[in-house]
Amino acid sequence: MRTTIAILLATLACGCSIEKITEPWPESPPYGEFVREIRLEGNGYTRDWIILAAMASTVGEPYTESTARRDFLWLSQLGAFTSVNFETEPADDGITLIVRVAEVTPYIPSVSFALTQENGVELGPAFSSANLFGFAARASAYARFGGATNFGLRYWDPWLPGKNWLVGYRLEYFHRDRINELDDFPEVSDEISFQFERNPTNNIALGVRALYLTVASDSSGNTLSPTNRDKIPAAGLYLRLDTRNAAYPTNGWLAEFEASKYGIFGGDSDYWHFGADLRRYIPLPIGRRHSLALYSLGTMSTGVVGVDIPIYMDYHIGGTNTVRGWPLGSRVGKNQWLNTVEYWFRLIDERKLRAWFIKWRMGLQLGAFGDVGTAWDTSEEFGDNFIGGIGGGLRITIPVVVMLRLDVGYSSNKFGIQLHVGGAEKQQASRNRVR
Repeated sequence: MRTTIAILLATLACGCSIEKITEPWPESPPYGEFVREIRLEGNGYTRDWIILAAMASTVGEPYTESTARRDFLWLSQLGAFTSVNFETEPADDGITLIVRVAEVTPYIPSVSFALTQENGVELGPAFSSANLFGFAARASAYARFGGATNFGLRYWDPWLPGKNWLVGYRLEYFHRDRINELDDFPEVSDEISFQFERNPTNNIALGVRALYLTVASDSSGNTLSPTNRDKIPAAGLYLRLDTRNAAYPTNGWLAEFEASKYGIFGGDSDYWHFGADLRRYIPLPIGRRHSLALYSLGTMSTGVVGVDIPIYMDYHIGGTNTVRGWPLGSRVGKNQWLNTVEYWFRLIDERKLRAWFIKWRMGLQLGAFGDVGTAWDTSEEFGDNFIGGIGGGLRITIPVVVMLRLDVGYSSNKFGIQLHVGGAEKQQASRNRVR
């Protein structure tokens, strides 16, 4: 969200130029011809081998509609370019494929902003890169103050398709000093996580996640450890299928299944965590601007809260990232099941924008949604704890960096209408511990 705020401030301060993103392929692509050369243009900063590694087209192989579309998708997903276009020229016994890119600004000083139902407004300086050292890696650092004190560092290695033996990985660190309103204690926590994955095919990823979390409280009863400081190591495996057609998709599937052990190398917790994240994106026949998204997220844990599972690791649903129209913490349990239907209308297609030295691309969508979910500890609570809400909203998309969501939710309870402000796709934000 911090990048969105920085861009909007730059736009308001000085205005910006706007250019529509054109169709990336030539009018009559020479499908079936052999690629004899791939020529790169416009990448003054991004390294050639990164672009070539993220392409399905290969010298010596036929140029097909399938490889052309994968070239566009994979290069766009790197997040290093405001536009990607392809041209072809005749060559001996085939064609020369010309890849023309326009690069985003690689380094952006910005403002980090967060608004949560639990801790209110946080604000502070940030610095981010969408193309660190020309490797199309994303890195950021921020410090926020106000309703809570947060520091964060992130490094995300670029995703590369299955034909490459390079391993994408992510390294993140977060420090939080906040009032945990939901569990009613002052929390000071440090979290470091590492994730790496291998893509055996173009659409399938296998990976490992590791986590080390410490949480301290100033009073007893909030941690599993009698010292009032929990130390929780965790590690797990995941399998992901991803056939989505864009960074903010209108067609395809994402299905991810994971299993993790908390307390794997000792520590203060001892339980298994299982998760399934299913997303289906459907283009609607009423026009290219209309699409539907179906989300279902289920997570279950073994053990007992307060004995094997610390109280701050259970789920509090309701609010911006779970069931809109309800306040955060309306239902509580060690397990959760969240379901969402969203209809989106692309009000403004993605445009290339520029303000001062900052270059990016941005789109605007309107939508309507329905959320249903439950959180539970016992089987009896599963059915009794279901809540639901409906509403509509606006989202600003900046592939692949961030999404800003502004939603109004309604539910038939005493809370009535709720205003929700969130960052990232709702299904992705639902998976965060602090959400």
